[in-house]
Amino acid sequence: MSWMIITSMVVLALLALVLVVVFGARQQAQRHTRLDVNRELYEQRRRELAQEHAEGLLTDKALSAAEHELDKRFISENTELEQLQERAIGSGIWLPAFIIVGLGIIGYVLFGSWQQQSYAEQARQALPQLAEKVISNQQAAPTAEELRLFALGLRQRLQEDGGDALAWMLYARAAAALQRYEEALAAYERAYQMDNERPAVLLGYAQLLINVGGAERLQQAAQLLSKLLRVDPQNTDALSLTGAVAYQLGDWQQAVQAWSILLQVMPEDDSRYAAVQTALADAEQRLAGTQQELVVTVALADELREQVPEQATLFVFVKAPDGAPMPAAVVRQAVTEFPVEVRLSDANAMLPDYKMSQLSQWQVEARISTDDRIEISAGDLGTAAQTIAAEPDASVTLTIDQILEPSSRQD
Repeated sequence: MSWMIITSMVVLALLALVLVVVFGARQQAQRHTRLDVNRELYEQRRRELAQEHAEGLLTDKALSAAEHELDKRFISENTELEQLQERAIGSGIWLPAFIIVGLGIIGYVLFGSWQQQSYAEQARQALPQLAEKVISNQQAAPTAEELRLFALGLRQRLQEDGGDALAWMLYARAAAALQRYEEALAAYERAYQMDNERPAVLLGYAQLLINVGGAERLQQAAQLLSKLLRVDPQNTDALSLTGAVAYQLGDWQQAVQAWSILLQVMPEDDSRYAAVQTALADAEQRLAGTQQELVVTVALADELREQVPEQATLFVFVKAPDGAPMPAAVVRQAVTEFPVEVRLSDANAMLPDYKMSQLSQWQVEARISTDDRIEISAGDLGTAAQTIAAEPDASVTLTIDQILEPSSRQD
């Protein structure tokens, strides 16, 4: 029984209990109301008989007979009323509750359990034909309904005999196609535990991890692909995915290496060849950017040597020439002797998505800070900005010859 059916039964039981309580309280209140009315009528008639006796309209014997008859009728009516109301409670309270619970049970038997069992049996019978269609590449792709049947039938088989790596891999593929990614990942993990060298398991597991995404899953996919390439060094799918994972992780060297090997083993008439060439060129450009290094020689004007504060900080940074305030790279170090040589590259970026290699020109500056902050403060010393072309092995010399004021420059 599914959790949905169990939940429905619990709700029906609670509803029946509510009906019992509500209708029971209502019937009890109605019962007390009728009894109170009868009692008031009884008391009123006794007072009327006493008044008639006092006025001489009834003799003592007639009064006694009338009171006796009144008592008999009062007792008889109350007894009959209680019996009727007890029968009403039995039918008015319990019957709706029984009907609700009964309908729930009948609904489950007719439409829940029966349908689930029927669908499960259908899946079991269709499993061999569906498996052939799912595995074969020569038939039409299975429909979503066929995939659901296949997944259900295969899951029943796995629950019965535990399955092997191939069966768990097939179930993972079906679950992934149905966008049940957590089930698919768990199934691939079972397949991997059973056979951690099967290329199809390694490749499929890695593909799913990449599609689901996330840094941790990408790292796991990279490990699976590395293992696959040790088993099959020229596996084109593994080489392609290795380059893609490395690219997403910013490992341009690994991406270039994987895609370069891929182009060597891939036929030029392969439909993916041009796309791999484009991706490789982009990765090579990014790798070249990370290898770009700007050498900055910072000198200090003689007339400002006496104005350098003790324990001052030297900042050397590169910005975009268009005046963007955020440096693309910055080096911070204690002030020692001048001149001093500083090297800047993408390794000195302040943000992971804003680096020197993304700029076609570099605006280079140097500053001696009195308060260990890159923002200008009173008494800071600085250089005039120089703009140079962004190219490998670039170098520039800056001379600190200005006394800066907070309002004189904007960063």
